[in-house]
Amino acid sequence: MLALAALAVFALSRGSDYDRSPLGNKGLELWLQAKGIPVLRSDSHIARARSEISLRIVPLSIRQNGVAAPQADEKTNDLGPENPAEEASHYALPTLIIMPKWRGNVSIDGVASESGLIDLTDIRSELDRIGYSDLGLNRSENGFEEAHPYLKPDQPIRIALYHAQTFDLASLPSNCKELAGTLTGALLVRCENYPRVYLLSDPDLLNNHGLALADNASFAVSLVTLLRKAGETRPVYLDTSGQPLDSKKPVDEGRTYERSASDLKRFFAYPLSVIWGTLILVAAICFWRGAYRFGPPLREASANIEMSKTAAIEATARLLRLSGNDGRMTGQFVLHLLADKAQLFFGPGAGNEAGIERLFQRLARRDQATAKALHSSAQALIDRGHVMTRADLHRNLEIFRKSLGSIDLGSR
Repeated sequence: MLALAALAVFALSRGSDYDRSPLGNKGLELWLQAKGIPVLRSDSHIARARSEISLRIVPLSIRQNGVAAPQADEKTNDLGPENPAEEASHYALPTLIIMPKWRGNVSIDGVASESGLIDLTDIRSELDRIGYSDLGLNRSENGFEEAHPYLKPDQPIRIALYHAQTFDLASLPSNCKELAGTLTGALLVRCENYPRVYLLSDPDLLNNHGLALADNASFAVSLVTLLRKAGETRPVYLDTSGQPLDSKKPVDEGRTYERSASDLKRFFAYPLSVIWGTLILVAAICFWRGAYRFGPPLREASANIEMSKTAAIEATARLLRLSGNDGRMTGQFVLHLLADKAQLFFGPGAGNEAGIERLFQRLARRDQATAKALHSSAQALIDRGHVMTRADLHRNLEIFRKSLGSIDLGSR
């Protein structure tokens, strides 16, 4: 499932990239909408109906990765998309079919050069497939060329094309009419066998690459306005998927259900009742465990700082015992006890190493032997308590306790 989701996201991102590439039609969509013409884009999951749209625009593509499509009388297992020309006649739908011109690598490289042009033979094969085998195509050998096609008699528009691709006027069938063109060929034609179909020879008049050139954008708006007829309000259908149309608009199959309070009972019916019971049981166990672990809440907070210090000391001692650091805990106890005694005699600022040394000097003046024993046992516990055996730890601690208790500290 994850792999399928990743492929779907990848496909969507590729489609979005193509729409914004030089060969895409995102610019045409935004430009028409800016001019007040609504646009619908094709979706492979949604079939559009004839009644929904006013004009269908179909960019013709070379199938099978640039290889010419099979002829109409050739047998093939791939039926391919529906013929847009036949659909246009069946539904009486104005349809603009745009001839291909560029290979797919142009959308990836982002550069439209002569090497990216499709061979005209492949394009003629596509014309044969949709029923226009009599039309011929020419392509200019020059680079950029300008022309002034007249879609309306009083509206000259200057267009620019790179290697302009046009229908051959010399071989234009008698049942086909040129609607717009250059001095050397026809850009837009319509034939009597498919009177609702309009063929545009050069896609650069409508794709992202061409809309930025000269007045190509104005030509695109004039062309769409002309083909969808005046006063039309239905959107233009930009069909890039080649999906066949529906004969009628799809009906919304959604159903509206009435809801009542009795529907709530379904949330407590089996097997949901088992889930709710399990959740209640787990919550009860959690509350009971919390009350048992921490005890009942205190009715009032104690302001006694000594109780807080005692609780902190007990917690630290418990952690040290659990971690097997009895010796380190004993050394800290001796050091803090001596610091408290030094502060008691010499003031609050004497609880440091200098203050403890001064305390030993004071004790030595009273009883030098006992003071020496006290100093050696205290120093041993502080420096080496964490590496002493349990027997040595108890022996030194007992010497320290007796020595400290036997000395008369006197008054401050």
